[in-house]
Formats: sequence, structure tokens, C-alpha cells
Amino acid sequence: IKVKGSDKDAVTVAGEEDDKPPKEEPCETALKTTVVDVEVGEFQGHRVSVWDLLHSQYIPEENRKELLELYEAGELTLEQVKTIVTTIVTKAAAARAEQKSPLGGPEAEPTGTEAEPT
Repeated sequence: IKVKGSDKDAVTVAGEEDDKPPKEEPCETALKTTVVDVEVGEFQGHRVSVWDLLHSQYIPEENRKELLELYEAGELTLEQVKTIVTTIVTKAAAARAEQKSPLGGPEAEPTGTEAEPT
């Protein structure tokens, strides 16, 4: 009887480990509780979770899916995801700001803007 009881326990434990939702939940929680300062766009002056950055307009859906898959598979650490996401958001927001600026911004073409006014 003791052997059967331990077999049952082993099966239950193995079954729980194979389920994907409990495995994904800690990943989501870590991304939602890790906050960063991103000083661009609508995030300026706010602390934002990595999860919110991942699901912002600045991260294309296919990039988001790829990053989440790599993170959940253990190929990327939380720190790596944080760095990648903040870099993408910062660059994308800067590019959008340049597009909205009528002159292309002061850093768009330094040689052209320096030569013309002088």
C-alpha cells in the first residue's frame, strides 16, 4: 500500500511539472514586478514594468513573442529582457520624436544644419 501511495504522489508531482500555465506564471510575475525608468515618450517621469514596456506600442508583436519565448525557455535572463526592451523602446521613441519634429531635430543632420545657418 505504501508503494502505491508513493507512486500516486510521483505521478501527481510529474503531472504538475508538465503543465505549462504554472511554469509561465512566475515569468509573467517577474516581468510585471520588475520596473524600470524610461525617460521617453509617454513613459517619461514614470517607473514602468518590463511587462508594460513589452506590450507597449514601441515593441512589435513578433519581437514581443520572440522575447517572451526566449525568456520562458530560460535562454534570456530577466536582466537581459529588461535591457533589450528598454533599448528598443528608447530607440523607437527617439525615432518617432524625430519624425514628428518639423526640422528633424537638432541631431538629425548635424553637418547640414551647421552649414546652412552659417
